[in-house]
Amino acid sequence: CKVTGISDVTGAYFNDAGIDVGNAEAYAKEHQNLDGYRGGDKITNAELLESDCDVLVPAALEKVLTTENAGRVKARLIVEGANGPTTPEADRLLQGHGVCVIPDIVANAGGVTVSYFEWVQDRAGYFWKEPEVNERLEDALLTNFHEIRQISTARNVPLRTAAYMIAIQRVVACLKLRGVYA
Repeated sequence: CKVTGISDVTGAYFNDAGIDVGNAEAYAKEHQNLDGYRGGDKITNAELLESDCDVLVPAALEKVLTTENAGRVKARLIVEGANGPTTPEADRLLQGHGVCVIPDIVANAGGVTVSYFEWVQDRAGYFWKEPEVNERLEDALLTNFHEIRQISTARNVPLRTAAYMIAIQRVVACLKLRGVYA
């Protein structure tokens, strides 16, 4: 596995042979951004989205995958690190081209999950060590992903739709418990 492209607000860099992520991270830390990085060819962020890769991780802005560029995406798997990086229309196009999209509500759920863990610990006055937090996070994320994938396969729907179906079921179950619906 190798990383072939990276980007920030100053632009993107692509290297088919692979980018030294540690070196790029050190460069960005020293210079406050990637501008001038020499570990790959300078390209635009838009070109990076259409670059030759197996996995694409749009992790910064919303609505970067649109009907304008979705047909040119070469990745077979998109992992939405940002909130809403794919427009609904582009999502349908990508699905139609056989691209698997792991939606934002699944792919970037780690931060909000750990925030919930912090709330639980504060309420209980009992604090977990980092390995326990990481173990609980991994368990929660994997359990949810497997459930989403199972629904996706059983109902023949995209992962995003399966995730929404489960979310709605959970909200309805909570409302019933609270007596909102009989």
